[in-house]
Amino acid sequence: MPNPNETLSKSVHHVAYTTRDPEATYDFYTRKLGMPLLHAEAHRQGDGYFRHFFFGMGEGEAIAFFEVHDVGEEQDFKTDISTGLGLPPWANHIAFRLDTLQELRDKTKELHERGIEQIMEIDHDWCVSIYTMDPNGIMVEFCVTTDAAAFAQTEEEALRILRQPAGEIPEEERKEGSIGKLV
Repeated sequence: MPNPNETLSKSVHHVAYTTRDPEATYDFYTRKLGMPLLHAEAHRQGDGYFRHFFFGMGEGEAIAFFEVHDVGEEQDFKTDISTGLGLPPWANHIAFRLDTLQELRDKTKELHERGIEQIMEIDHDWCVSIYTMDPNGIMVEFCVTTDAAAFAQTEEEALRILRQPAGEIPEEERKEGSIGKLV
């Protein structure tokens, strides 16, 4: 149980991924998603080097990327964190919060206008999301909570579901995976 005297995180400072193509990453996050490039730095490490650069997500939060060269990486490393690990593309992703369905519609229109054609929409019952892939093979989601009550659970309820063997989930509690539609 959390200690009420502990200092908890206030928010996400940044989440970091790796890229092989910083220009394509810049183009996608700044020109297509509209996130400003906030900061970039380059470092030497032994005989290699890396760059670390950050895009603003709003409210002081950022998404960052590393471009690495001879700092301990395998030569054929993958940036597509899900499919590179043998998982479906949605298994590891980043989701950006929007507040209204109108903002989600506006974001869909904006993405189409900026050249992103493959956008999938899924209604998850408690939220509606749109998805696309970045140039590194990372799934990007924009999500609007549409039913906060349907998302809300006590910790006990969430733990019960978390610990329940999949084969023993009662029929009325099962959620079928959604196949979204292209928008």
